[in-house]
Amino acid sequence: MNTRQHAPIWVAYVQILTGALLLSTGSTIIKAVSFNVLELAGWRALVISIFLLLVIRPPRQCWDRQLLPAALAHAATTLLFMWGNKLTNAATAIFLQYTAPLYLLLLGPWLLKEPVARREIGFVSLIGVGMILLLLAPAHVTRTAPNPVLGGAVAAVCGVTWAFTTLTMRGLSRRVPDGFQRAIAAIIVANVALSAGLLPLVGIPAHASVADWGLVAYMGVFQLGSAFILISLGLRRVTALEGALLLLLEPVLNPLWAWVVHGEVPGLPALMGGGLILSSSALRALTMTRRVS
Repeated sequence: MNTRQHAPIWVAYVQILTGALLLSTGSTIIKAVSFNVLELAGWRALVISIFLLLVIRPPRQCWDRQLLPAALAHAATTLLFMWGNKLTNAATAIFLQYTAPLYLLLLGPWLLKEPVARREIGFVSLIGVGMILLLLAPAHVTRTAPNPVLGGAVAAVCGVTWAFTTLTMRGLSRRVPDGFQRAIAAIIVANVALSAGLLPLVGIPAHASVADWGLVAYMGVFQLGSAFILISLGLRRVTALEGALLLLLEPVLNPLWAWVVHGEVPGLPALMGGGLILSSSALRALTMTRRVS
């Protein structure tokens, strides 16, 4: 049965855009919370785990060893993204994460036995130039970006782990008939492992305020938990091109919130690098869709 008959297609668009909007607040919240990286990762992971277990409740058959690669990649991406955002500006952190397509194309021959087509070289080159601009941008130390050089390096590695997350999650989500539940199960495994491993080490932060706990709860329930559910539901009803372009709202809005809340103003090289990366992603999505159709 065609699910498009059950609701107007604009519902799927709203789901994806709302999810991307929620995701885009991540950098700003990470910088606003007084928790350090390990404290924030551990407590947010606990909230996400409880929320997803209560809302989705993946069936027993979803839980097996095949979840482990995706869970490991997701956990690594979570830690690196938080660390990078604590050290550098939001624009650099999110744009470098979106270099993941570069690694997907380069790793394709090794992991997926898919050779890089000649037409892909241009996209790889654009993303590579954008990445260089971001990493070589003048490092301005600010209150919310105390170590931009190290932060940029961490964010670049985050792009690699995000590429692995995309690959492994795609494999799980394509499983029939329980792909969505298996992807959620992998996220739960990752966050249970993070909370179980980190919380005994960090404990309850003595300096935490009520606002801090409220932001941690927001991140667990809305910024990631609800966002992932909404995006997953929406992507099942739109084309690959529509999904890819709608999700670009996240990296566009992410630096905007950091500017509004924290006064972060990314330099021209960072904006140019980010523009090249996002433009390349959009152009590749358009090209891939036209070739398939």
